[in-house]
Amino acid sequence: MRTRSESVRRLILAVFCGLLFGAATAGNAQTTNQASNYPAQLPYSFGNFVWWTDAELRSLLKERIQGLGDEMATTPEAIGEMRDALKALLAEKGIAAEINSEEPSISALTAQRDPEAPEPAIRFSILNPQILLKKVVLKVEPESFASLLQVDDLWGEGKLYSAFGNWFIRSRIKEVLHQNGHLDAQVQITQQPPRKEGSHYQVGLIISVVAGPLYHVSSITVDGGPLLAGKDLSPFYKIKLGDVPPSYPLAELESKIREFYLHYGYADLEIKILPLFDRKSALVSYQVSVIPGPVYHLRNLTIANLNPEQESKVRDLFGMTPGDIYMEEAITGLNYRIASEPLFKGYSFSYEPKKDKTEDVIDLSLKFFKPSDDSSVTIK
Repeated sequence: MRTRSESVRRLILAVFCGLLFGAATAGNAQTTNQASNYPAQLPYSFGNFVWWTDAELRSLLKERIQGLGDEMATTPEAIGEMRDALKALLAEKGIAAEINSEEPSISALTAQRDPEAPEPAIRFSILNPQILLKKVVLKVEPESFASLLQVDDLWGEGKLYSAFGNWFIRSRIKEVLHQNGHLDAQVQITQQPPRKEGSHYQVGLIISVVAGPLYHVSSITVDGGPLLAGKDLSPFYKIKLGDVPPSYPLAELESKIREFYLHYGYADLEIKILPLFDRKSALVSYQVSVIPGPVYHLRNLTIANLNPEQESKVRDLFGMTPGDIYMEEAITGLNYRIASEPLFKGYSFSYEPKKDKTEDVIDLSLKFFKPSDDSSVTIK
């Protein structure tokens, strides 16, 4: 059995001591996104309104705010009205509270998310009084897995509490169990009633884990796409029929396919790995498919912060010129080549490829700098 308890310790500690601490104390009482393309409506969520369940709180708010559904307007007025309603509910319990609201960024709205992560939402949390996590109780079935998942005092006990990180806990615990072949693991987090202690409140959590059956691999089917049609890719599987699958069973195969296609300019390559479960027999089969997308070419190469001699040398060393098939490996090659060139002693560079999907071309910017020089800028 492979042990991942150390990684869980570090990751959950980061959630409670970093991510959640920041979410519960985020600077201003209100952050407002004024981008013109920002959605007019978004879901909303609550971090530490520990006197109600999520369903109870939503029901109470819908009674107080006319027209409120499962989404709300993203205007300052609507967000202010929500904060005022939350303050009023707390005041009815004798609690004078400061409420924070935080809207998701534009990038967060379209970013790829962990399967356990909730959809982006306007988040509301209590800044004051402070809500602290007092105790975490871990219940595991079977009990033999308790030591694998036990994180002792690193759950964030005594730190600011927020339910916004519950998905992260579920994700990391499932990752540990998935690494050991328990692909149907279930994690439930239950919050205990709050208790007032001095000027703050404390809550406890019960984390219930059911490992589920141990799975084995029944089959692997790979469609390598047009460039690898008919090729035997089994040497890159790293698992065989009958094995207990890890969390990322075909990671090396995916890496090799991606590397191969990128060499031929397929910068939009998509690789899908679909697990199919036979839960009655605790078997899993994997189907791999490749969607190559278009072939990209280099349109422009911009080099910043070098003198003419250095820039000319970089273009010679780069090995890819406008019009060529775009190859990511050329950037890695350049990094190795300039390391042995006296002309670039002390230099490093960053790069920024920008795709034009209408023409299947890429404009590439290379920004050179010396690590001690933070004033360099990219010239485009």
